[in-house]
Amino acid sequence: MEEFLGVLFCGGKGTRLGEITQYISKSFVPVYDKPVFKFGLESLTSSKLLSEIIILTNKENNDIFSKEGFETIIQNDKLVNDMFSGWEFIKEVTGTKKNGVLVPSDNICDSEIDGMISIFEEDKRDFLFSLFRITDKKKLSEMGSFDRVTRKFTYKDPEPETEYGVIAPYVIRNSFQFPSDISIFESENSEILLHNGYWYDTGDIDSLLDAGNWRRKNK
Repeated sequence: MEEFLGVLFCGGKGTRLGEITQYISKSFVPVYDKPVFKFGLESLTSSKLLSEIIILTNKENNDIFSKEGFETIIQNDKLVNDMFSGWEFIKEVTGTKKNGVLVPSDNICDSEIDGMISIFEEDKRDFLFSLFRITDKKKLSEMGSFDRVTRKFTYKDPEPETEYGVIAPYVIRNSFQFPSDISIFESENSEILLHNGYWYDTGDIDSLLDAGNWRRKNK
C-alpha cells in the first residue's frame, strides 16, 4: 500500500487581491464567515488515506498555522514560486518518500481526495489533476487551460482554445521528474478528471465575492 502526504500551500502573497493583502494574508481572507485556508485543510483532514499532513507557510504566519495541530514548514521564497516547486522543496527538507496530494489554500472545491488517490493507485499514474469548465476567458487565461483533444496546456493565453481550466488538488508520485510546469500537465502518464462539482478561486476580488455569496447561501 502506497503512502500519501497531504500538503496545504499557505505561503502565497495574494498579489491579485490588491490592497486586501496589505492588511491580511491571503490564506486568512474570510469567505463570508470562515478563513479560506480552512476549506482546503478540511478537505485534507476528511481523507482516510493520507498518513500525514504538512502546511507549507511563511515566517510571518507560521505561529498561527502551528496551532492547527499539523507540522508546518517555512518555505524558502527563493526556491518556491508555485505548488510544484513547493513540493520539490518539501521533499528536499523532509526527505519523504510518500506521494503527494497538493492543495492550495485559496481554492474552495468539493473534489474527493480519497477517490482521486484510489484512481491514481489503480491506474498506476505519475500525476493526476482535474479540469473545470470556465467561461470567463480572463480567469481561464490566469489559471491555465488544457485541451483534452491535443493534450496541450497553455498559460496566460488571452484567447484560450478550450473552456477547461486546470484545478487542484493534484496527486503526484514522489519519484516523478518533470522539467517544467507545462510539461507536468502534458505528461503521458497523467490521469485527467472532469470536475462536475463546485470550485471557487479566491485569488482575485470578483472570485472572492462569488465564493462569499456561495458560502452565505450554503452555510
